[in-house]
Amino acid sequence: MSTKTPILILLGMCLSFSLVMAAIIALRPHPAPPKRRPPALAQYRAPAAPAAPAPSPKTEPKPQTLAPSPALKPMDLTPSAEAARELDLVKKELRTQIAALKKDRGQMIGNLAAQLADLPLTEAAAQLAALDDESAALVLVHLKPEIRRALLDQLEPARGKRLTLALTPPSR
Repeated sequence: MSTKTPILILLGMCLSFSLVMAAIIALRPHPAPPKRRPPALAQYRAPAAPAAPAPSPKTEPKPQTLAPSPALKPMDLTPSAEAARELDLVKKELRTQIAALKKDRGQMIGNLAAQLADLPLTEAAAQLAALDDESAALVLVHLKPEIRRALLDQLEPARGKRLTLALTPPSR
């Protein structure tokens, strides 16, 4: 077999592949062009004003003012009496719920402080370390001063300083 034979076979295969691909591309259906949708806000646009004549060089141009569109009316945003009563009712309900939540929170903090006072010092310090600074400070306020000092000594020094500062009333 000469060297021309494999080259001719390879060229024939490439040519046949190219012909098959060209036939497939030519016979496939063409997709429809994408449909153009009108802009979403087209219905709210003001009607176009007629073109003003070009000002003559001898006269000054007048400022254009747009006439209000009759289709667009300003909304009345003043609250009605019914809406004001409903808003007052919702405010009252929220105030009562907030008061109840504050009372429950105070009871839970007091219960936690009583439980920590009964625990051994290391366990109480571990429980206190799990709380965020604000909650820990609220719990510490409910403890006796000697228990509070002992717990603060058991905590990390930086955390103990932060909590001590949170418990100290601001100086005037």
